[in-house]
Amino acid sequence: MNNSTQTLGSSTESPSFSTLISDVALVQSLSANGIVTPTPVQARAIPRAIAGVDLMVQAQTGSGKTLAFMLPILLELEKDPQNISTSALIITPTRELALQICGVVAQVWPQVQPACVIGGDSIDKQIKSLRRDKRIVVGTPGRLLDLINQRELLLRRCRQFVLDEADEMLSMGFLEDVQSILKRLPTKRQGMFFSATLSPRVAMLAQSFLHQPETIEVEKNEQNTPAIKHLFCRVSGGVADKAKSLCNVLEQENATSAIIFCNTKSDTELVEVFMRRRGFNAQRINSDLSQKERVKVLNGLRDGTLRYLIATDVAARGIDISHLELVVNYSIHSDSEAYVHRTGRTGRAGRSGVAISLVAPQDNGAFYGLQRSLGIPFEEIPCPTGETTPPVGAKEVASA
Repeated sequence: MNNSTQTLGSSTESPSFSTLISDVALVQSLSANGIVTPTPVQARAIPRAIAGVDLMVQAQTGSGKTLAFMLPILLELEKDPQNISTSALIITPTRELALQICGVVAQVWPQVQPACVIGGDSIDKQIKSLRRDKRIVVGTPGRLLDLINQRELLLRRCRQFVLDEADEMLSMGFLEDVQSILKRLPTKRQGMFFSATLSPRVAMLAQSFLHQPETIEVEKNEQNTPAIKHLFCRVSGGVADKAKSLCNVLEQENATSAIIFCNTKSDTELVEVFMRRRGFNAQRINSDLSQKERVKVLNGLRDGTLRYLIATDVAARGIDISHLELVVNYSIHSDSEAYVHRTGRTGRAGRSGVAISLVAPQDNGAFYGLQRSLGIPFEEIPCPTGETTPPVGAKEVASA
């Protein structure tokens, strides 16, 4: 595959949206929503997407990638106002991310109502949504395939498609579903892959479904790297030792909001019970919850009525909480990409954040591997005992 690669560093000056897109009304709508200066990924990707080339874009969660692909899609839609068929398809790994993308469109260009087709919601309502406005369809692979097989979603006139969080999607086992969906698209179309990492599996899929794609990589630098302090404390290996240490850490840090990551659903249930018994305002989110229940929990974290969210990696994908102070790794994940995605939930929008990992004896191997592969400084802190001591994480960083 003959790719050209563009790397954006910190010395590149960001243009304004008025220099990137020609639609005055769309620029004004962005400005009215306080969106004036493009992020690095938007500045690089939007002109090439408008030019119609296929793209592979490496961009972290929270970098502004949604507008990077959605603005070119909206501009393309405006070229043919009479079109009523599906013109653009955005495939996401999670329901939350699909809803977030639709929310961005509603915010900046409310005259377009993307059809959001996701598992866990009524398929009948989604069919009605498609019949009302199917020009832009945002959805998760399973539900998209259901609607394609029912012939409620036809893609023969689809001119653009986006695979968002491609690395996460493939790690979640959606490869066959994604391939099946993309094979339904017409030969002449524009494709864009957005991914936090351009892994060999992502590149393999791109080779099959993109035409001479350009690769855009946004460097991690002082301009776009979150100010996250990476801490860890060693805990004992007893059955309840880690849960007790977790509660002690949370009491000491006293963060306004936090996510506690677990590797399994059973761990989220155990941690929720333990935290609630200790008086913490905490709720779990995992794949057993209905979409309505998940939305309710996430809204609670956003509006401050819920302080602590306990989540698996799958359940947390697509969550965008701008004010999150603290991430705690209750379970250590051996995959460095999973660690980056977890900790990237904090330190957003120019704020500082803290990530604390609880390392039990059984976690030593996985944690050692993380330290070697990530190349970021981890600072060991004493494990709190429950006695009143000054916080060493969130509050210290916030006041720095």
